[in-house]
Amino acid sequence: MASNQSIRQRILSELGSSGLNRFPPQVLELAFRRVEQEYAGQVAESANREKSLCRRRATGKRGQFHFFLRHYFGHYFGSPFGPQQKALIEDIQALRGRQRDPVKMTRALSRGFGKSTVLTLCGTLWLILTRTWNFPIIISSSLESAKGFLQAIIDECEDNAVLLEHYPELRPKKDQKGQTVSWKDGDIVFQGGARILAKGFLNSIRGKRRKESRPDALLIDDPDEEKDVASESTMVRKMRWLDRAALRLGGAWGLDVIVAYTTIAPNCVGEQIFTDNQKYGHWDRKKLKAIEVDEDGNEFSTWPQTWPLKALQEERAQDPIGFAQERQNEPLAEVDQRFKGLIQRYRFPPAPSWTDWTLALAVDLSLGKSEKSDYSAIIGVGLGPDGKFYEVYSDIQRRRPDAIERDLMLALQTLPWNICGIESNANQEYFLLNFRRLVSEFNKTSANKITIPIVELSNTSDKEARIMGALQPLVASGLLLLRDDSEMLFQQLNEFPYRHKDGPDALEMGVRLIREMPGIRASKPKEQPNQNTARQVQERRKNTIQSRQYDSLLRKLGYDGPNDPRIR
Repeated sequence: MASNQSIRQRILSELGSSGLNRFPPQVLELAFRRVEQEYAGQVAESANREKSLCRRRATGKRGQFHFFLRHYFGHYFGSPFGPQQKALIEDIQALRGRQRDPVKMTRALSRGFGKSTVLTLCGTLWLILTRTWNFPIIISSSLESAKGFLQAIIDECEDNAVLLEHYPELRPKKDQKGQTVSWKDGDIVFQGGARILAKGFLNSIRGKRRKESRPDALLIDDPDEEKDVASESTMVRKMRWLDRAALRLGGAWGLDVIVAYTTIAPNCVGEQIFTDNQKYGHWDRKKLKAIEVDEDGNEFSTWPQTWPLKALQEERAQDPIGFAQERQNEPLAEVDQRFKGLIQRYRFPPAPSWTDWTLALAVDLSLGKSEKSDYSAIIGVGLGPDGKFYEVYSDIQRRRPDAIERDLMLALQTLPWNICGIESNANQEYFLLNFRRLVSEFNKTSANKITIPIVELSNTSDKEARIMGALQPLVASGLLLLRDDSEMLFQQLNEFPYRHKDGPDALEMGVRLIREMPGIRASKPKEQPNQNTARQVQERRKNTIQSRQYDSLLRKLGYDGPNDPRIR
């Protein structure tokens, strides 16, 4: 609005000072004030019209999130939106106007494409102002990261003059004493009554509420750090926390959940949700890429104004794996993922009969007290007449020890196994002894007796190195094949060492059982000529010693050595 001094100068310049000299100063002052008031009223009326129009276009009944972004947060976006931002904007727009139908969605978005600004900053405010959300919780990999997202919202609500003028309900709420209810980096309450909390993964989150209000949305942005995905135990704890604590929040009608992430590793939170069809198959899951391909096979950038295609292609050439993960959201194999893309599969059964086959069943135990413990794996391996190893049985579950015994008894009756091995590490010997007694009791009353050797398997070396050394050459050379319906085993081996290792561990033990049986000849991966190294000689000696130990073990168990007909 123009100043009082400028208004008076305009009046004087139009009428001239000579024409005003005949009026007393008091009269002139009253006239000036009246003109100023009328002008101020016109300006205020114009401002109110603009405010009303902008509010209606941004958050009214037909308000558009796109307008809200451009009008109030144009300082964040110096270039037009690309296909990736437009897709995210449409997703946020679609959250409004639903009939109490909670949304569960994941969006993998490219690093540097405005994910957090569009969704966590602007999207959260827009959904609050449209009364879609009243009590969202922002969750990130750590509490500090989540507080950083919330601080960005606080900054805009304090410094964005146009936003505050149009939406005074975004100011801090005051209590009856005139004191701020809560306005800090971890918890804010708006004058309009909405509240936002910031939490990190694994933080206490149960029982969060404000008076009668419970959380109605979880916005999970960048849930992982590099150090998290490097630890299998950390990722197990994070997924348990997500399932048991975070996703169980909310009132009677449910909870909106949005997970926005960039694929930093195959086992990151977002990727586990994206690939687990059994648990999260009902979620709306999408991946967006920095470079897409049109119908003619030509590549194009999904935000060309900010990231030109040439710049993205140069980045891809310099670091293809990093580009694939953080720009394309494709979990390509890292250097230590030696199985990814190499696994061959077949349709079960591999042959009409099991004549001339050697079959071994291996068990990787998890002796937790409930179904929420780690996985246990019962894996069967067969050596065919062609010299190749085939995975012929796979049962990977979370279960109690009694359930493992039950499922193992069933597995022993499915195929004509030659031997069964049970892991005996970490004070697990008692399971083997008890299971042998169970088999003995079973054989007293059953016509289909279980007569194969049930031996203990001791694993003392490093698990990852043992699995890699034993299985990778076989998989890479096509000498170890998995069934085409063994999805969990395939995922664990394909993403090894980032996924759970229970399946690959039991698979290695099954292959080892067959290799250590006397008289077994399996095909070997091709080696370079004249490579009869000292290590290979040492390995042959080791196999000879293990074969003798196996013969001795069979005799201790009451069998007549490897030629006992109950084994062969």
